[in-house]
Amino acid sequence: MGNFGNRRKPVAEQVFADRMIWQCTACNCWSREEFIYVDEPTCPVCQSKMVHEQKHIRIE
Repeated sequence: MGNFGNRRKPVAEQVFADRMIWQCTACNCWSREEFIYVDEPTCPVCQSKMVHEQKHIRIE
Protein backbone atom coordinates (compact mmCIF):
# COMPACT_ATOMS: atom_id res chain seq x y z
CA MET A 1 0.00 0.00 0.00
CA GLY A 2 1.15 3.50 -0.72
CA ASN A 3 1.60 6.22 1.84
CA PHE A 4 -0.70 8.67 0.08
CA GLY A 5 -2.76 9.84 3.07
CA ASN A 6 0.27 10.75 5.15
CA ARG A 7 1.19 14.01 3.42
CA ARG A 8 0.72 16.89 5.78
CA LYS A 9 -0.21 20.34 4.64
CA PRO A 10 1.73 23.21 6.18
CA VAL A 11 -0.08 24.62 9.19
CA ALA A 12 -1.14 28.23 8.66
CA GLU A 13 -0.60 30.54 11.59
CA GLN A 14 -3.86 31.76 13.11
CA VAL A 15 -4.37 35.51 13.28
CA PHE A 16 -6.16 37.01 16.29
CA ALA A 17 -7.23 40.61 16.91
CA ASP A 18 -9.32 42.62 19.34
CA ARG A 19 -12.61 43.53 17.67
CA MET A 20 -15.71 45.37 18.82
CA ILE A 21 -18.73 43.08 19.07
CA TRP A 22 -22.34 43.15 20.20
CA GLN A 23 -22.86 40.65 23.07
CA CYS A 24 -26.30 39.48 24.22
CA THR A 25 -27.10 40.20 27.87
CA ALA A 26 -29.19 37.03 28.31
CA CYS A 27 -27.52 34.29 26.27
CA ASN A 28 -24.11 33.50 24.76
CA CYS A 29 -24.87 34.97 21.32
CA TRP A 30 -22.62 37.67 19.86
CA SER A 31 -21.99 39.32 16.51
CA ARG A 32 -19.14 41.36 15.06
CA GLU A 33 -19.81 45.08 14.88
CA GLU A 34 -19.41 45.28 11.10
CA PHE A 35 -22.37 42.90 10.59
CA ILE A 36 -24.87 44.96 12.65
CA TYR A 37 -26.61 47.81 10.85
CA VAL A 38 -28.93 49.21 13.56
CA ASP A 39 -28.08 51.51 16.49
CA GLU A 40 -29.66 49.35 19.23
CA PRO A 41 -29.59 45.68 18.12
CA THR A 42 -31.55 42.87 19.74
CA CYS A 43 -30.36 39.29 19.98
CA PRO A 44 -31.45 37.19 16.98
CA VAL A 45 -31.75 34.12 19.23
CA CYS A 46 -33.63 35.34 22.33
CA GLN A 47 -34.62 38.94 21.41
CA SER A 48 -32.81 40.41 24.46
CA LYS A 49 -30.79 43.62 24.55
CA MET A 50 -27.20 43.52 23.25
CA VAL A 51 -24.26 45.51 24.64
CA HIS A 52 -21.14 46.81 22.90
CA GLU A 53 -17.94 45.02 24.04
CA GLN A 54 -14.45 44.17 22.87
CA LYS A 55 -13.47 40.54 22.22
CA HIS A 56 -10.22 38.82 21.18
CA ILE A 57 -11.25 36.75 18.14
CA ARG A 58 -9.63 34.86 15.28
CA ILE A 59 -9.97 36.92 12.11
CA GLU A 60 -8.36 34.68 9.50
